[in-house]
Amino acid sequence: MGYTGDVVLARCDTPLERLPVLGDPARCIEELDEHLEVCGPRPGGWQTLRLGTGLPDNEHDQLDALVEATGSPVLIASVFDSDVCLVRGRTPSGAEWSAFLDPEMAADYEIAGSPPPVDDPPPGEGEKERNVRWMLAEVPGIAREIADWAAEAGFTADLKALREVLAERADPFVEDLFLKLIDACGLPPARPEGEDPVEIDPLAHPGHRPVDGGPHGVALEKAVLNLPRDGNLVLECAGDEQCYAQVWHRPDGTYQLEYRDRAPAEHYRTRTVSAEKVVAALQGWTAGGAGWRDAFQWESIGSWFTDV
Repeated sequence: MGYTGDVVLARCDTPLERLPVLGDPARCIEELDEHLEVCGPRPGGWQTLRLGTGLPDNEHDQLDALVEATGSPVLIASVFDSDVCLVRGRTPSGAEWSAFLDPEMAADYEIAGSPPPVDDPPPGEGEKERNVRWMLAEVPGIAREIADWAAEAGFTADLKALREVLAERADPFVEDLFLKLIDACGLPPARPEGEDPVEIDPLAHPGHRPVDGGPHGVALEKAVLNLPRDGNLVLECAGDEQCYAQVWHRPDGTYQLEYRDRAPAEHYRTRTVSAEKVVAALQGWTAGGAGWRDAFQWESIGSWFTDV
C-alpha cells in the first residue's frame, strides 16, 4: 500500500503545520501530528509537509487560503497510493497551473490530457496511448507555466529539467517526482538531517513580505529590463517603511542596487553592469531570502541617513 495524501510546499515565517488553514482548529495538535510529516526545510523559509489525511474542504479553496496566509507561491501535490500525483500551483498574482506526474501511470487510471486543436492519431492507437500522447503534448506549455511560478517565487527554473520530470516514469513512488519537480524549479536543496540551522540561509527577517500589487516573477524581470536610463524601481516591504530594495539605472548604463534592512543605518548599495544579476537579486528579495546578497560586494551608506 503506497502513500495517499497531500504534499504542500510554501514559504512561511512560522511552522507551516500550525497554520489553521491546514486543518480544523478544533483538532488537537497531538491528533494532527499523527497524520503529518515535516520534511527537511529549504533555505529562505520554504517548508514541505506530507499530510496523510489529505487537506480539508475544497483543494482549490485551500490553494487560495494558503497563498493568502503565507503571501507565498504555493504547490499542493495530491497523491493516490504512490501511483498518481496531481500537482497544482498558485501565486499571489493569481497565476495557476496543474499537471499529472508520470503520464503513463496516470493513463492507467484513465486520466487524459486535453485534446489538441488538431489531432492526427497514429493508426491502431489505443485509448491509453492516446491519453499519454495528449498529456505529453502539454508538457512544454506546462513547463513554461511552472517556470513563471518559480520566477514569482524568486527562483530561476531549469526548463529542460522540468520537461523531463513532467514526462518521467516514477521509480517507484510518484511523490518522489514531486520533490524532483521542486528541485527543477530552482529552489535550494533541503537541509540535510542534523545540519546546523545557522548554516542555512534564513529569511531576510521575520515577517518579510513585499507589498501587495508589486511586480513579481516575469513582471519584475520586465520592469528591470525595460528600465530607462536614469529610471528607478522600488520594491517595498509590507508593514515596514524602512524595509525596501531599489535599483537605479544610471545614466552611464550601469545599475545601482540598494536595500534597506528595517533601519536607516542598515542601508547598503552596490553597482553592476548586469541586468540579469539585478533581476535575480530582486527576485531573491521578493522571495524573502537573504542569499541573493552573496552575489555582490556591498558598501554601507547608512551614515548618509543617520549622521546629523
